[in-house]
Amino acid sequence: MPEIFAKKVKESDQVKKMLGEKCGNGSFWSSFVVNPDRLSFETQHESEEVILLGRSHPVTNLGWLSLVSIAVFVPMFWGEFPFFAVLSELTMTKVTILWYLALMFYAILNSLLWFYNVYIVTDERLVDVDFSGLLSKVVNVADLNNLEDVNYSQTGLIDSIFNIGTVVVQTASEQKTPDASGELSAFTFEKIPSPDKVTQVISLLIDNEEKENRR
Repeated sequence: MPEIFAKKVKESDQVKKMLGEKCGNGSFWSSFVVNPDRLSFETQHESEEVILLGRSHPVTNLGWLSLVSIAVFVPMFWGEFPFFAVLSELTMTKVTILWYLALMFYAILNSLLWFYNVYIVTDERLVDVDFSGLLSKVVNVADLNNLEDVNYSQTGLIDSIFNIGTVVVQTASEQKTPDASGELSAFTFEKIPSPDKVTQVISLLIDNEEKENRR
């Protein structure tokens, strides 16, 4: 999993002014963190400043949470199934224990995948960390001077209510990675909160990088 430990970073006044005073630091469990106080990742440079840390909106967890909530009560109805009716009490107890262990593993797995599938915007580059399992990850990295365009989209009632959207960042050379199949770009941040603000911040950083290169 990405390495995160204590490290104080300098705030970006430009970004804070753009997003407004209400956009505080938040916690690591937040899905939209501006200028996190304590954050470092595996390949971070010594002077590199983290501007944004984000992940999918918590509402995207409602599907598996609802499934777990319903599955918790399934063992109460074992006796309704003919197959389980012929099993001994000891066997039924073992099956029930295995059922709850599997549910616990499923819940922990989904929680970890939500927590560690993140995007990181720094003053130097864009980092997208995608886990498809506990032992399988893809990390896409692009310097700001390789970013060409950024846009976002919102579809459906849920997106509108919770201000959720998908941000797509195009790079100078399209990166082909396993997680990019079916996506518009290797840097596709799906179902994230405040996609308009994320787009504004990345656009600002791209503009600043272009101005620096012209000097």
